[in-house]
Amino acid sequence: MTKTNNSYFPFLSIREGQREFMEDVRDSVESEKILIAHAPTGIGKTVAALVPALQYALENEKTVFFLTSKRSQHKIAIDTLRLIKQHAKLNFVAVDVTSKQSMCPRATSIYQEYYSLFNEFCKSEQKNKRCRYFLKNDEEALRRISADILHVEELCDWCAGRGVCPYKAALEVAERADVVVCDYNYLFSPDIAEMVLEKIEAGLDDLIVIVDEAHNLPDRIRNNLSNTLRMSTITSAAREIKYIDREMYGNLMELEKIFTKLALEASKNKAAEIAVERDFLLEEMEKVLRRRIEAISYDDFVNTLQSIAEGLETTGEAKTAGSTKDVFSAEEKRILKTLKKSRYSVSGTTGSPRYKKEKETAQRNIINVAEFLDGWRTSEKCVRIFSLVQRENPMLYFKLLDPSVISAPIFARVHATIMMSGTLCPTEMYADVLGATPERIIGKAVAMMEYKSPFPEENRQIVVTKELTTKYTKRGEEMYMKVAEKISEVAQYVKGGMAVFFPSYALLKSIAAHLPEDVSRRAMVERREMKKEEKNRLYESLRDTNDGILLAVQGGSFSEGMDYESNTLKAIIVVGLPLSPPTLEVKLIEGYYTGKYGAEKGRLYGYLYPAVTKVLQAAGRGIRSEQDRCIIVLMDYRFAQFPYKQCLPSDYNVTFTDRAEVLCRKFFFT
Repeated sequence: MTKTNNSYFPFLSIREGQREFMEDVRDSVESEKILIAHAPTGIGKTVAALVPALQYALENEKTVFFLTSKRSQHKIAIDTLRLIKQHAKLNFVAVDVTSKQSMCPRATSIYQEYYSLFNEFCKSEQKNKRCRYFLKNDEEALRRISADILHVEELCDWCAGRGVCPYKAALEVAERADVVVCDYNYLFSPDIAEMVLEKIEAGLDDLIVIVDEAHNLPDRIRNNLSNTLRMSTITSAAREIKYIDREMYGNLMELEKIFTKLALEASKNKAAEIAVERDFLLEEMEKVLRRRIEAISYDDFVNTLQSIAEGLETTGEAKTAGSTKDVFSAEEKRILKTLKKSRYSVSGTTGSPRYKKEKETAQRNIINVAEFLDGWRTSEKCVRIFSLVQRENPMLYFKLLDPSVISAPIFARVHATIMMSGTLCPTEMYADVLGATPERIIGKAVAMMEYKSPFPEENRQIVVTKELTTKYTKRGEEMYMKVAEKISEVAQYVKGGMAVFFPSYALLKSIAAHLPEDVSRRAMVERREMKKEEKNRLYESLRDTNDGILLAVQGGSFSEGMDYESNTLKAIIVVGLPLSPPTLEVKLIEGYYTGKYGAEKGRLYGYLYPAVTKVLQAAGRGIRSEQDRCIIVLMDYRFAQFPYKQCLPSDYNVTFTDRAEVLCRKFFFT
């Protein structure tokens, strides 16, 4: 094995565990392996993965694809690449790319929300030569992007200022880039991956793939092949289309009748949820569509809905142009002519905020129906469920069962894969769930590694409380009062900010109601309806206040997406386990994995591990550097019992006690 070139490493020293991780990455890229790495926070994963991967890529004409799901991780990757380039005086090209619509200078809010709607708009604008950004070529912009390693925001501002399409320019540079920093979807969403790889003229075997925060990958792949449709959305879409296209209105009312039919079936079986076969909806819709006056196919129905939603956006542009004579294609002219019947084409109203809001609502409802029906056609194995949990607004949804059907073929074909996370534990589960096993990928070796934290053990204490739990059978006002009392007892000894993470908003509210006034005064509470800007302000208040107490939920942005700087959190309390209710979906997923791996793994993979991962993410918010100190209180006795205890990482040295406040006092005052 070639030794990693430490001259690439931009920091003064290599941490404990970091060197081992770097050499494992080097071995993996040289041997074309898959490395699944549980690397605790603070080990310096980003630089440890990039240095050997970049060195190998430059020596062997490969491209590093650094994939991440968060904008904040894009920034860390780009900053790290800048440091490497500056320190090693290397000449390499790196480009930062986000979603096509987020980089577009023309994308309205509705386009930011719906990729399919934006993609149709973008293709139409390109085809008919209506986008001045796309039409302009600028070699100077390409030279700047190639020479400087830019954050995507800098790239977009620079290109838009010069009248150039940022996305087009970024992909043109990506053709010759040594590193591409991008979202998971650029490789794990088949339609997007095929288009991007074709544009940058790269094959999968040319790629060294680094998947950052890889614990998020299974759910991201599932969510890409998941969707939900509510009865109210169909009703609203039908109401919007009624005055645009009577036939399409009738078709939507037929879809509503199918929902009613499913509701009757569920009621007959006295069930809140029932499984639905893929072919049931396809055949029922084909049947009703074929006997309409203007008979159309299922595909035509979906395409027409998408065209109407897109047409609502272009009606304003038609008026601005003054005529549809030369600006729009024949198909667009037909849609625009139909849309003249719409209340969204009334002259003089297009600029008002009310008009824009109503138009976007109409578009959302119509495109939601279209995207759902389009996605329902997938032949991949999905959970497909009709739910009457909200009886006044039933819903039909589907979710991909097995993410490995998407990920395994990619792992098999790329040169090498590095999956890394601070909560990629147990590594065996992620290997199974993502199909990254030697049995599944013939000819590829798989290494599963757990690295030790480089931080002093005395900087972190982990406590599990006795007696307290959020177990469903133990819930009630008495338990809520006990949990609130223990939170209060711990809080009085914490020197600095702290966070308490709950399994749900309902439990947060129930327990917070019993907190004493001195704790309530310090509390900063996450609300379900909070927007991103409000969450950022709440975080800033916590950071700037020396003794604030954040009350938030596990699995939310405060417990997973937020990076707490400068040891903001001196104590973290994780209340209970966010186990999913035993819904039909949970039972079907558990049953699927039981069929593949047996009853024990079926239970762990389908039910327990997803909840424990959320706990570990929340618990890991406290220590982000070698100087940070934090006490972690897991407030549920189940963490000291089988099988929950076995789900915790090997470096979790847990103390089981009913006096968490005493240990907290010792941690801070001795």
